[in-house]
Amino acid sequence: MKSSSAPPSPDYAGAATAQGAANLESARATAKLSNPNIYSPYGSQLVSYEGDIPTVTQTLTPTAQKTVEAQQGVQYSLANLGQKGADTASTVLNKPFNFGGPAVQTSLDTSGIAKMPVNAGMTGQEAIMQRLEPSLAKQRVSTETQLINQGLRPGTEAYNNAINLLGQQENDARTQAVTQGLNLDLGANQQGFTQAVQSGQFGNTAQQQALAEAIQQRQMPLNEITALMSGSQIQNPQFGAYQGATVAPAPIMQGAVAQGQFNQNAANTAAAQQNAGLSGLFSLGGSALQGAGQAGSFGSLFSDRRLKSNIVRLGTHPIGVGIYEYDIFGGRQIGVMAQELMEVMPEAVIQHPSGYLMVDYGRL
Repeated sequence: MKSSSAPPSPDYAGAATAQGAANLESARATAKLSNPNIYSPYGSQLVSYEGDIPTVTQTLTPTAQKTVEAQQGVQYSLANLGQKGADTASTVLNKPFNFGGPAVQTSLDTSGIAKMPVNAGMTGQEAIMQRLEPSLAKQRVSTETQLINQGLRPGTEAYNNAINLLGQQENDARTQAVTQGLNLDLGANQQGFTQAVQSGQFGNTAQQQALAEAIQQRQMPLNEITALMSGSQIQNPQFGAYQGATVAPAPIMQGAVAQGQFNQNAANTAAAQQNAGLSGLFSLGGSALQGAGQAGSFGSLFSDRRLKSNIVRLGTHPIGVGIYEYDIFGGRQIGVMAQELMEVMPEAVIQHPSGYLMVDYGRL
């Protein structure tokens, strides 16, 4: 009875290596398909490969090339001007900033402001009174003369009443003159103060303008450099960037794990089949030599060294092989080793479908 041979185990490591090679070829194809040659009104972009190293060559049309060169010339000229500006700025900045303009107004010039009535000098009130007093004096003389001409003498009641009334009128006139002069002085004083304030503000404004001008002169070289260097940059025609491709690594580790798992499963299956084949032999006990003189009395028995343990040599068979005592299939038996017998009497050795050797003790 022949056992069916198991199919060969898959070569997982070889499959993983082949997958890695396929990944590399796929990446190469992807890179080539993703980076075609480009021809545009501005020029062309060609992609070539030396092995797996790509080279991208961009060529402009004659007109586009002249445009780029002109832009580069302008940029070069601006850079030179910027260098000159930097030298000028360096000269300016090496000198400490020193403002020589007018100082800030911190006080007011009140010398031109009209004096108040309590101050010495001519005031509005004094000017009015200088004109009023002569008029009042003339009026008093005229009134006194008129009273006398009317027969009223000083000391009489009528005369005194008239003079008292005249005094009241003079007092009212002086009071009105004082009030009018005071208002006039206050207005002149306020106007003078306002003019003084305006004069101070004018001075401060002039100082701020002068300071701003000095700062502008100091910053001008820097502003010129900034303007020159921030001009339009060179614009090259755009063709699109090279698109690379990622190469997936070969799954060597996964292949090794799968190979090991397969081998383990195969070993487990073989062991299970062997155990099933040998389980029916556990009932074959006794000593093989008991039937050694009766050919075929017991038929063929398992006598493979790989199945035996605790082996002890007892003697030598007449044909030259050893006679041993050993444990096999859960019992202690006596017999020969199938591997030794194959050297001198191979016809007495049979291979079981499980792969283990059996001995036809009847032939011994």
